[in-house]
Amino acid sequence: MTAPAVPGVREAVPGWVPWCQAAISWVGAAATALLFWRLGVALDGGGAGQLWLLLGLVVVAAGAAAGGAWFTQWASSGAERELRQGVVAKAFDLGVVGTDGRSGELLSLATTAVEKAASYRAGFLGPIVGSLTTPFLVLGVMALTVDPAIAGWLALLVLVVPLLVGGFQRLVSPVGAAYRRTQTALTSSFLEAIQALDTLVYARAADRAAADLARRGEDHRRQVMRLLAGNQVLIFVVDAAFSLAIVVAAAGLALGRIGAGDLTLGQAIAILLMTVLVVAPVDVIGQFFYIGISGRASVRQLRHHLATPSPHAPFVRSSAGNQAGRTPLKSAQTGGSGGAGIVLEEVTAGWTDGAQVLERFSLDVEPGEKVALVGPTGVGKSTVSALVQAHLLPSSGRVLVAGHDTSATDPGVVRSQLAVVEQRTFLFLGTIAENLRIAAPDATDTRLWEALDLAGLRADVEAMPEGLASQVGEHGRLLSGGQAQRLAIARAALRDAPILVLDEPTSQVDLAAEAAILAALARLAAGRTVLMIAHRPGAILAADRVVTLADSNKTPPPTGPMGTVPSNHAPEQGSAATGSTEPSTPANPDAASPREQV
Repeated sequence: MTAPAVPGVREAVPGWVPWCQAAISWVGAAATALLFWRLGVALDGGGAGQLWLLLGLVVVAAGAAAGGAWFTQWASSGAERELRQGVVAKAFDLGVVGTDGRSGELLSLATTAVEKAASYRAGFLGPIVGSLTTPFLVLGVMALTVDPAIAGWLALLVLVVPLLVGGFQRLVSPVGAAYRRTQTALTSSFLEAIQALDTLVYARAADRAAADLARRGEDHRRQVMRLLAGNQVLIFVVDAAFSLAIVVAAAGLALGRIGAGDLTLGQAIAILLMTVLVVAPVDVIGQFFYIGISGRASVRQLRHHLATPSPHAPFVRSSAGNQAGRTPLKSAQTGGSGGAGIVLEEVTAGWTDGAQVLERFSLDVEPGEKVALVGPTGVGKSTVSALVQAHLLPSSGRVLVAGHDTSATDPGVVRSQLAVVEQRTFLFLGTIAENLRIAAPDATDTRLWEALDLAGLRADVEAMPEGLASQVGEHGRLLSGGQAQRLAIARAALRDAPILVLDEPTSQVDLAAEAAILAALARLAAGRTVLMIAHRPGAILAADRVVTLADSNKTPPPTGPMGTVPSNHAPEQGSAATGSTEPSTPANPDAASPREQV
């Protein structure tokens, strides 16, 4: 299944939405200004018979106010939904390699950044356009109905507002960007601390982590205060330097015109009421400015994420369905007892830091064949796994899975041929049945029990009081390591793909659990093409061949607690240039035999 198309930030809000919001503001302002004019006429004794007109104007003004609030909420909700779908779709498009180590950033993007960007694009731009233009509309009504001279003088004062707002926005733009950076850093640090809570406790580093979170929280608090301070400065400037000046100027001009006999009392009152209407939308600028500053920073952050190039090259298919202009190798074609094969042909590949892990490496796994890929940590075993799963693309050479070139085929098509059991399975918060149905949403309970039976987990689940409805806990914490891994094997069985990739599936369990897992994997491997990755002989199933990756000039990557590679370290860094193959038997997979270069 392919990921949905990733929309841009601009596309999340149709272009007509801000104009519609501005139009609603204009209608409401025009109706209110006309209402004030008719009230002035009524005060001068000329409003007889105009009750229905006044009531009509009241209804239009109230309807515009209520309709504008509802429309803004509707537009913001739709934009938030579209942007969040875009963030998630882009994360799937980037894949494992493109999102490695970015869990906190992605969480912040999909929640806070999306909310603020949607509020900015759908709830700020249209109303702010209305707020900046409505005063001129009201002054136009004043000029046509009451006094054009006073309207002209007030218009000159109103022209100061756009210049004031534009200059202030440029001044505080860096504050918004700094606010977003500190917020993202705080979110990422908090998420990492929660995920690694047990490690921090065991390492007696919880206090240091708490102090680091407190420091980041204080940095974020200071940026929030700076942002709010800028907002308050703008409100003060608008209220004191502008709103007061407009009202005082209007009152002085009106009194002068009354003294000269050019205005009636009702007209002067209408001018003062309209002046309040001129000033009111400008006051909204200060209230919206917080949304504007943080929203613009969030929009930039989302645009950067959505514009990140996909690691997958565009693919072109011929009418026959294969890559145009290239013929897959025979051994990778569909067919045979296992249904599909794997070919790595003169592959050179590396991770994002530019180091080449594999150089001109070749491997041919025939349909139905079981091949074990072994070697010490750091020589490129997990890189081979990532290449086969289309998480990583080769810089030269090609990788074919069931006849599909991973560099020229939709990754979803490649992965549809694979069932994968990783060294660390991920279990979702929920029940055993829900975790199994990740692989087969329509599977019946009978089929779930069959998968559990194959994985050697049926007896354990039947012994649980709630059976298939038993909760697994966060990250499977209510299950033992062996049970969690066998649940992953059951999930792979439900996947029912022709190619099975086993990426060190017993490296995280003890020897007792390893025996049960290997027995389950042997049942799962029956009738399938299998690529097994391991670095200790006891974890190798009965294989037709053993391929040994070796690099005598390699320095292993740094390791974390318990000998594991840190999560922020690209797996298997380095360059593995050599490999050898040997036949394997269940009794002794490492038995001496003539070796040939791959």
